[in-house]
Amino acid sequence: MLTGESLAVLSGVLAHRLVFIHGEWHLLVATLVVSHLALLGGLYALRAVWAEYVPDQALPHPVTLVCLYLSSLFSSIAVYRVFFHQLRHFPGPRLAAVSKLWHVWRCRSSRGHHVLEDWHHKYGTFVRTGPAEITIFHPAVYEAMDGPGNQNTRSDWYDLLQPRISSIFTRDRALHIQRRAIWTHALSSSAIREYHPRILAKVRTLTELIGAQKSHPILINEAMYWFAFDSMGDFAFSEDFGMMKNKKWHRVIFTFRSALALLGPFSPAIWIPRLAFAFIPGLWWARWWFRMLSFCDKCMERRMKRVLPDKDIASFFIQDHKASVNENKALWLSGDTATLVVAGSDTNAPTLTHLFYFFARYPDHLEKVYQELASLSSLEDTVGLAKLPHLNGMINETMRLLPAVLTFGTRVTPPEGLTIEGTFIPGGTKLCAPRYTIGRLESAYAKPHEFIPERWYSQPELIRDRRAFAPFGVGNTSCVGKNLALTQIRLVAAALVSRYHINFAPGSNGEQVERDMKDQLTAQPGACRLVFVERE
Repeated sequence: MLTGESLAVLSGVLAHRLVFIHGEWHLLVATLVVSHLALLGGLYALRAVWAEYVPDQALPHPVTLVCLYLSSLFSSIAVYRVFFHQLRHFPGPRLAAVSKLWHVWRCRSSRGHHVLEDWHHKYGTFVRTGPAEITIFHPAVYEAMDGPGNQNTRSDWYDLLQPRISSIFTRDRALHIQRRAIWTHALSSSAIREYHPRILAKVRTLTELIGAQKSHPILINEAMYWFAFDSMGDFAFSEDFGMMKNKKWHRVIFTFRSALALLGPFSPAIWIPRLAFAFIPGLWWARWWFRMLSFCDKCMERRMKRVLPDKDIASFFIQDHKASVNENKALWLSGDTATLVVAGSDTNAPTLTHLFYFFARYPDHLEKVYQELASLSSLEDTVGLAKLPHLNGMINETMRLLPAVLTFGTRVTPPEGLTIEGTFIPGGTKLCAPRYTIGRLESAYAKPHEFIPERWYSQPELIRDRRAFAPFGVGNTSCVGKNLALTQIRLVAAALVSRYHINFAPGSNGEQVERDMKDQLTAQPGACRLVFVERE
């Protein structure tokens, strides 16, 4: 006859083999916790009833039974993942194969790009970085994940905003295509031309902010974030957050930045923040997260109450929202609004910071850009700026070495699996493609750790495999805001380089920019203090 302890152990093994080994559970993690707590309560109740009717045969303590059950469950999971899983032959950290919690622990200081870089050097090109996850350090990975004809799907990470949904935060291909069409209209070439006066106005405000320092050091990270958020507010909602004019952070947007910080350690295991959202929404970083979402929704609510003569990005989503009869349209609007706020500001700011860091670090390249700008009849000519080889070479080289998104980008292979450069990846495997490391591969670039803008125009032999460069992604999931982002970056560079010499602040060589950089969904560079000295 089986004892209570034996049944608990057997139940753990069966729960794994019959239930948890199948499907995804990240959206049900809160339910699972509640269910297991209910199980514990039920065992206490059963023990009390049993003691009343069979006083001579005491049942084992409920806590003992639950501990045996959980120990058996997790032991079964660990043994399976290490010795029997379909990815068991791929190299990688053994503890990462057991649980993504190991990856989370390694990323606790938000240095995920260095963690993956170290694993690449230790384990090679195809590295098992999770129970069902392979991180690929190869130039072909972007095309394999998102190129034409691929059948991959987005990973569990894209359920982060559930039940909110957007073009980015959905795993439904058809819905992605439907929502992306709105973004395409809102960020088309004709739309960007309409936004052009707004862009120029914000660039002038940034220039005035820099000029007001009168050759005193300025924390360029802060200035570029203010510029990015003020610009996003204007293009997206026709609302100026006023940070550049007031020279200080908007209180809610500072909270917004803090909320995104939780994605540094927890992006590898998205079930952890979802668990926190469910049970401890008042915890400091969880509370910031909900404040961020509330801020985004309120921006859209204010915008919907206004009738404006000119279109902004929000107007396209409002039009769709009013025309839609879908019961989920409020969740769609909320999801797209959150995406608009994050994607519209939190990627441009680090790219601009990195670019000006390189301007200060390499004054010879800065002067080459200055000479190019002198050839233009107008520094507001976006077509002319797009044709300047050294300026655009510097932008590309900046995005290669210090991409705005350092490690993020995950897909799940179709049931039949996928072959990448002769290596078969089984079906249902999460694929990761860290841009930080791929941008420094010797197989893709000669002198990969050197800053050489000429590789993008006059020395193409220094690029061995162009597939490795995908700062905005590829295919129908690529960044739809690419043209707007590049327009802003070029105009900011032209306005400031044409007017100033750019140097590091006295006593600084800028080393902390890369040394202290954090990976928090987007790159958060270390402090970069620069001095802008007006040209004669």
